Amino acid sequence: MEKARDQVSAAASRLGRPSWKDPRLLLGILIVLASSVGVVALTSSMDRTTPMYSAKSDISLGEEITAEKLHVVNVKLDALEAGYVPADPGMLSGTRANSLIRAGQLLPRSALGLNDGTNRRPVSIDLPDALPSAITAGAHVDVWVSLKDRSANAYSPPTLLLPAAEVTARTERATGFGGTAGTLVEILVVDTGLADLLEAMANDARITVVFNPGASAS
Repeated sequence: MEKARDQVSAAASRLGRPSWKDPRLLLGILIVLASSVGVVALTSSMDRTTPMYSAKSDISLGEEITAEKLHVVNVKLDALEAGYVPADPGMLSGTRANSLIRAGQLLPRSALGLNDGTNRRPVSIDLPDALPSAITAGAHVDVWVSLKDRSANAYSPPTLLLPAAEVTARTERATGFGGTAGTLVEILVVDTGLADLLEAMANDARITVVFNPGASAS
């Protein structure tokens, strides 16, 4: 009988309310806290955004870039973040647009040019034919050149002179009958390719621009 009472007492002590000193209770609390912290950290990392600059309106080539012309937007870019300008006015000091920046577009680091304009220079090319409608400001084209062989009164095979040149403007040359006589297209040319292009233009080379969809989509 005494043994039965001892067994009942031991069972009651096991089923009784645990005290704060009970290691099982402390371990359970630690597990719950760790789980909560992990969930909060995961949620915070998934929702992390960074303040970046975007254009209020179109910013043209060569135009000075100031904070007044930009919005600050909070975006989540992850690995792409390094390619765009964060909302830091100090990064805009002494810069001009090195390419056309559309309204609402995030400000790419590649668009920050120098005041002296030595990054890329706009050059107008007078073409005798109409261009595809896809070639507009902001698109990219490959510029091919066929040099003129005056002795044979012919042109040499075309060679790629400027790959993925950015277009900043195009103007259709209209005829008096409402048709199109050709196209004047303006592209950005890096300094290293400028002399070859100007030489080709001066020597009546045949110049062809071809839409580059891969570069235009990047």
